[in-house]
Amino acid sequence: MRNKKQGSGIFLVIIIASALGIGIYSVLSLVGGEFQRNKKAALFNEAKHGAETLLQASLADLKGRFDNQTAFPIDALSPAKNPLSISDELADIYAAALNTNLVIPQKRKYSSTSDFNTEATEVIGGQMPPGKWRYIDPRVPGNEFDELAGTRVFERNIEMISKATASHPILGESTAYARQYLQVRDAPLFAYAIFYNLPMEIAPGPTMIVDGNVHSNSDSWFQSNSNLNFTSKVTIAGDFNHGRHPQSGQGSSNGAVRIVDGSGDLVNMREDSSWHSDQRNSFGGGWLTSAADNFYDLANQLWGGNLQAGEHGILPQNPVGVAEYIEDTIPSTGAKESFNSGYELIQPPVLRDELAIPSEATDPDGHVAAVARNEVEQQKYAYKAGLTIMVEDDGDVEYFTYERDAENKLRYDGDGKPLKRVLVPSDNIAVFEEFNEVDSGSGDVIVSGMHDKRQARDLDMVELDVNKLKNLVHGNSKNEWGGDNDQRPDRWWNGIVYVEFETQNATSTRPDRVNPAKVGYGLKLINGEVIPNPSFAHSDDTYGMSLATNQMMYVEGHYNSDGDFNTGSPTSPDDPSNFAKEGHEAPAALIADSLTFLSEDWDDEDSNDSLNSRRATHTEVSAAVLTGNVPSGETGSNRYSGGVENFPRFLETWSSRDLRIRGSMVALFESEVGTRAWGYGDVYGAPRRQWGFHEKFAEGFLPPGTPNTRRYRAVDFELIDRETYLSHVERIKSYF
Repeated sequence: MRNKKQGSGIFLVIIIASALGIGIYSVLSLVGGEFQRNKKAALFNEAKHGAETLLQASLADLKGRFDNQTAFPIDALSPAKNPLSISDELADIYAAALNTNLVIPQKRKYSSTSDFNTEATEVIGGQMPPGKWRYIDPRVPGNEFDELAGTRVFERNIEMISKATASHPILGESTAYARQYLQVRDAPLFAYAIFYNLPMEIAPGPTMIVDGNVHSNSDSWFQSNSNLNFTSKVTIAGDFNHGRHPQSGQGSSNGAVRIVDGSGDLVNMREDSSWHSDQRNSFGGGWLTSAADNFYDLANQLWGGNLQAGEHGILPQNPVGVAEYIEDTIPSTGAKESFNSGYELIQPPVLRDELAIPSEATDPDGHVAAVARNEVEQQKYAYKAGLTIMVEDDGDVEYFTYERDAENKLRYDGDGKPLKRVLVPSDNIAVFEEFNEVDSGSGDVIVSGMHDKRQARDLDMVELDVNKLKNLVHGNSKNEWGGDNDQRPDRWWNGIVYVEFETQNATSTRPDRVNPAKVGYGLKLINGEVIPNPSFAHSDDTYGMSLATNQMMYVEGHYNSDGDFNTGSPTSPDDPSNFAKEGHEAPAALIADSLTFLSEDWDDEDSNDSLNSRRATHTEVSAAVLTGNVPSGETGSNRYSGGVENFPRFLETWSSRDLRIRGSMVALFESEVGTRAWGYGDVYGAPRRQWGFHEKFAEGFLPPGTPNTRRYRAVDFELIDRETYLSHVERIKSYF
């Protein structure tokens, strides 16, 4: 019996041991399986990160291409042209990583659509869509913090797909597939009431109301003596300050500065009753600026996204093809050390050989401005102009249009000069007047030319009669332009007129490529109540006229408006039902080194007399303004730029007279000809300012040749399965 019991005990031990062994084996198997699954999940994550990285690298690649590109062929990303690819740099980074399992493909740039989906890791770009205009409504939830809210943008969504494979000798392969769009949004410069590429300063005396979006590419300083009200969105790619620019040499004022909030109420920049009690408790009093610790949150609470600065991620919006402006921050030297890249837009075309200069130009501080020279050239008003009026130093005036190829690009002769087709107008559109004064017995009297009190300079003037130009263009007769069919206006008119003056040097020697016009000259527009707007151009969506020059510009009298203050307003046209029709108000732009408005009562003969002899009368202008300024401190002393309130220049005492301007004001560059600073005596007395954003610009009626700024967003990222990826590949193949 004893032996039998011992055998039973041994059997029981064996049973228990077996059960434990089975349990341990099961646990070990479970642990091993979980370990295996984790390893495979990690392998898939590596593939997923690889697919995402390919899309991110492609986003950066496309942004670099589009920063300076205006033409978007639908097949631009096809293998036959310039497809997306895996850069050697990116491949080298993965190859150098010790623990990477990502498969680096042998073929990284496809030369044919048959190559699609032949590599384990790849990226493919879709077609370039034609794009469409879209208004970004700030009232739509989610749009309130969009920096372009309230703006009409031209939007393209470019598809990209990628796959990445991670391979392990034990775990096998894992492949991830992804898809994303690059959203390219072009916003016209004239979609803003005020756009400053320079530091923005606003310090009005009387109440000033700004209707329309406002943007600054740099630090900004706001203040007022009375009230300064912004009724739309304000974006600042820098710091938001109260008071004055440190180099202005001016004192500060404490009038209200109000910005509209999400509910349509004006909220002060300074803590007051317009703030909620919890906002006052969290701030502690004074002016809310970027220097406040809680600026980001308080600005969002107070203005609901209608005031955003650098802290909110606002970036500079540079026109396509234009490098970033760099401010002169060493005013004590008295030398110009800024990088004035935007000035190229008003300069004449260059010789073809100059376009071969390497694409990387370095500014004085070592910043690299990677600019495609051909693309910059094509952004110039001089390049885009259908009509060019050339003014020689001796006063000779020549009219011509450039010859172009099938892609609308200039053609060049054997010496690299742009080819011209001479035009011979039957009337004197532009008349050269050399400065001359005679002794009348009681003093010198100006009999031709003009004196500019701000510049303290006598000027030879070219007077351009806008009415004569309009009549000759609208007549559309070859006989009034030289007699050949190719000289008929409908063969060359595109709404852009460029008046070219000789430059100071044969070619620019400056790193920013600026080569200003010679000093001592000016361009004055007269009889401009109705501008050219021929109906034959409307079928090409060309309405109105943009008139540009590389010289100082003066506009005398009403321009593109009836001058009747009982019609229209600072924001609406004189006759909305006939806007943009031939013979009526149309989209217009004035582009120059500097721009001075003269009233209907202006007389060149009085231009060097005392201010009391230069009295203005009510004047109305309907046009966008793109011109230069002299920034605070630029002259090497504490001198104020004049601010937005003095951005247009004047030479009369307005004595409670009104200047109405409906349009858009763009300070894109520093003036290089009209360089004398604001603030000298006996120059002008300010008008009553009726300045507003032209409502028709917001509807898409823009002056011809309006430059665009360009912004980018990565949108609609998604991981997809293999079948979906293959269907996208086949669809993209069909495009190309």
